[in-house]
Parts: sequence; C-alpha cells; structure tokens
Amino acid sequence: MSCPADRSFCELVVALSTILDTEEETKLYHAWRVALVARELAQQVLPEQATRVFYAGLLHDIGAMGLDDHIVHQVLRPGARLNPEIIAHPARGAAMVAPLPGLGEEAAAMIRDHHERWDGSGYPRGLQGGAIVPGALLLGLADIFDLTVRTHPDRPWSQVRQAMTETAAGTFPPELLTSFNAIMAGPLYPEVATNVALELKMFQIILDLPPVNFQVAEPMKITIDLFARIIDAKHAYTAGHSRRVASYAMKLACGMGWNEAAVQRLEIAALLHDFGKIAVPRAILDKPGRLDDRELKVVHQHPQRTIDLLNSISSLKDIAQIAGLHHERYDGGGYPYGLHDGDIPPGARIIAVADAFDAMTSPRPYQPTRTPQEALAVLARGSGTQFDPQVVAVAGSVLT
Repeated sequence: MSCPADRSFCELVVALSTILDTEEETKLYHAWRVALVARELAQQVLPEQATRVFYAGLLHDIGAMGLDDHIVHQVLRPGARLNPEIIAHPARGAAMVAPLPGLGEEAAAMIRDHHERWDGSGYPRGLQGGAIVPGALLLGLADIFDLTVRTHPDRPWSQVRQAMTETAAGTFPPELLTSFNAIMAGPLYPEVATNVALELKMFQIILDLPPVNFQVAEPMKITIDLFARIIDAKHAYTAGHSRRVASYAMKLACGMGWNEAAVQRLEIAALLHDFGKIAVPRAILDKPGRLDDRELKVVHQHPQRTIDLLNSISSLKDIAQIAGLHHERYDGGGYPYGLHDGDIPPGARIIAVADAFDAMTSPRPYQPTRTPQEALAVLARGSGTQFDPQVVAVAGSVLT
C-alpha cells in the first residue's frame, strides 16, 4: 500500500490526465487506457520501470493539449503526420514532465520517444531499434491499442488484434508483440476495453501503486507549482496567470490577518483555481468577440470541473470549494451555483478579487489591458455586488 504522499501525487497526476482527456461533456479515457495497458506490459518485460511507465502513460500526450481538437481525433485523420503541432507534441510534453519529482528525465524520455518506431518509421526523430527508450515502445504500443479499440468498439480481442496487425507489425520488436498478445489474451482485455471496467481498474491501481522515490523535500508543492504552469500553458495569454493570482491572493489574505497555515492552503487553491479550464477548447478562450450560448456554457463548466478534480485528491479536498467558487458573486449572480456572500468561502472571495485583478492587468484578447490603478477602480465599483467589500478594501492597499 502506498503512503499518503504517494497516493496524493498519483491522484493529482490522474486528475490532470482526466481533464486533459475531457472533451466538453465527454471523458475520452485515452491516457488512462494507455497508462494501464503499458504498465501491465511493463510488469512483464520491464518490471523495474513499471511505475514510471504508468505515470508517463498518464501524461504522454500532455504536449498536445493546445491543439484545436483532441489528439485522438487528429491522429486518425489523413495527413496527420504533416501537422507540425502533432510532430512537436512528444518533445513538448517531455519538457513539461521533466521537472516532476521522482519521475523526471526517465519518464520524460519515454514521452519524448513514444511515437518512435522500431523500424525507424516513427517521429519526431526517426529513431531505430535500441536508440529508442524501451518504455517508450510500451507507450507506443498501448497508444495504438487505444486508437484501435476506439475504431473497433465492442469487438473481441481477436478482432482488435487483427486490426492492430496492420499498424503495429514490423514497427515493434516481435518479442514485445508476443508479450502483448499474451497479456491481452488473458484477463487484461476485458479490464481495459470498456470505460466502466477501466475506471474500476484505475481506482485499484491508485490504491496499490508502489511508492515513488521523490528525492525532494516537498514533492506535492513542486508538483502543484508545475501543474499551475501546465494549466496556464494551454493558452498563450494566460502564461503566469495562476502564479500571479496566488501571489495576489496571499497578499490579500495576509492583509486581512490570516495565519500562515491558512495562507499556504489558499496559495495552493489559487494555483489550481483554473484546473478545470484545461478542458475548455482554445478556440473558445482565445475568441476575441462575444461568446455564444454554447460557448458560455462550456466556460461556465470549468469551476465545477475544478471542484470535482480536487475532490478526487485526498489531500486537496479541503480546498476544492475555495478554488472552484471564484466565479461566484457577492450578490448571488455568479456561477456555478449562484451563491450569496455568506455562502461563498472566504478564500474563494479572495481568489475572485485576485483573479479579476490579474485578468484586468494582463493582456487578454477580449478586453483592453488596464493599469493597476484602473483595475482597482473597477474592483471598487464592484464592491458589494461582484466582490466582497472587505477584500476590495484591502486590495486598495496591497495590490498597488
């Protein structure tokens, strides 16, 4: 059984992979299936790397999160290999994952090479044979399996295997394909072929995954800081947004007399306040004009997604509401629940002001950039309606 720190780390990575695979109302489960299948295969052929293979599988397509459409759709279209964004996503993802404590360069190398093929036909570097990181080949094979299951739903393994032969034969070592067929011919296939079975298996893995050797003093803090950068990286104009909101929120809380422990929890909530926004398509958030009703509905879903994601992480449940309710208004006109003043957690009221201040003072495609003094004037006009008057009063002295 893994320790609480390992459990929380695993849950946090699983949550990130979940939101990366969320398409408006639908969970695609691509990363989950790749991670679980690659881990099972690794336990047979690369047991010392099984845990890193699992985490690399969860994050293997993180470099593709800025695409206009999810990569599982894009790679199945004609000409996908000509898309420079698709070609670049393995290296981009590797760079994002490399700083993760306990995984670092080894998991990053697997992600970098997961589209390389044994015969040299892969990308981005056209590597051959032993030049490819072994764990990457497992991810690549599991990736092909997932795409085949998507295009051949509700089929027995024998039919899926036949379909995979068309794309996998010759591009992976024969002994790896033999091992893969052996585990799929056993009990694994029904455990990963449907989303319901896949969820059950993932929850079992979270409980029993071996510990990670983090080699750092505060692995969760480092991971959360990294995740904040990943959240902001999907959209060019949000670079640094979560860290700035956290900084402003901490200044506001200190100005209101909060103790150190409460300020530290608020910092984490602010860093992750836009967690659910990863599922919002780039075309919507980058749209310079007014959003239509459907687009507004998609945007308004992101706070609830943030709450759901943080509630799935044992050590972060207490900040889920604080992080996710930052779009509620003091007068009850906000979302997702339309809460009024006293029903909104104090931390969420602080993040609301910090978030609005940063949005107004940073370049955005849908509004002019304001000076800090102009932004404070807007906050003052919203005091008692959109914002908590006490927080706005403190903002005037600490956000200048």
